[in-house]
Amino acid sequence: MFAPGINVARVNLKPLVRPYDLEQLNPERVIKRLRREVIKQLKAQIQQETFSPAAKRKLMECFEVKAGPRSITVIAKHPAFRALLEGQKSGQMAWLTKAKRPIPIITDDGELIFRSATPKSMADGKWVHPGREPTTVIEKTRKIARATLKKYIKKEIGMQLKAAVAS
Repeated sequence: MFAPGINVARVNLKPLVRPYDLEQLNPERVIKRLRREVIKQLKAQIQQETFSPAAKRKLMECFEVKAGPRSITVIAKHPAFRALLEGQKSGQMAWLTKAKRPIPIITDDGELIFRSATPKSMADGKWVHPGREPTTVIEKTRKIARATLKKYIKKEIGMQLKAAVAS
């Protein structure tokens, strides 16, 4: 159903905390918390993008967040995810001449029309993709998740220190 996944981001635990803080934390709890936060923030960032509702729904279904022993890895399983992240250059869509059926197009008015890409229309310079800027969904998600996790780690260490002093 989906193409093999590509690793699109990784957040490592060690740079988030100082070495002496790690001794007091349960890394598994921190990683689980980070995984939940990454999923939440990635979905929120996708919702803010200017994609169609169907594209947003598909993008939210196509990624997987794996928790390793010391990191979180985001894996995208949809072939379009790479083009969305890296952007796309503008250029003529020559592959459309190989289409076996007419190409459905939705006009600005919302009307569905069908057109065929012919060698003549290609020679006339038609069927040019406008291009797409790269998205920063993953980078924004990574920054927000790291900041949230740092707050969580500080809070957790504070609670553990209070418990240690109280006992």
